[in-house]
Amino acid sequence: MNPDLAAQRALDRLAKNGFDALTEADKTLATAWLFDAGVGNNGFARYFASKRGNLAFHAPAALRKIGATQLAKIAAEANAVFGPDGPPRDHKARQTLVRGFEKATHSTLEALEQRYYASSEDIDELLEAFLTRDQTIQSKTQR
Repeated sequence: MNPDLAAQRALDRLAKNGFDALTEADKTLATAWLFDAGVGNNGFARYFASKRGNLAFHAPAALRKIGATQLAKIAAEANAVFGPDGPPRDHKARQTLVRGFEKATHSTLEALEQRYYASSEDIDELLEAFLTRDQTIQSKTQR
C-alpha cells in the first residue's frame, strides 16, 4: 500500500474520531507522517507551533515502531525542550510555549534539525515496510 495514501486515511480517521480512537497502526502512520512533513518542511519550532505538532508527544514511539531509531531519538530530544512532560497535546498551549522559547532553545532545535536532515532514515521507505508488516500480521490473525 502507498504510505502517503495510508497516512491520509489515518489522518482522516484522526480528524473524525480523535487520536485515542485510532488503531495502533493508524496512530503510528499519522504521527510519523505528520512529524516528517512538519519537521522536514518547516523545522521543529514551526512543527511544534502548528497543529501537526498535536501528535508530537507520540512521535518517538511511532518512529521507533517503524524502525526509525535515529529519528526517534531526535524527536525525543526535541520533545524534551518542553520539560519532563514533553510537548502539550493542546495546540494553543504548545504554541504559547514555543513563542516564549529562549534563544538557547531555538539553537537546540536548530541543531536537532541538522541531525534530522543528515539522517539516512527514509520515513516513506520505513512506513512502506511497516505497512507490509502490519498487513501480514493482520492477515495471519484473521485466519
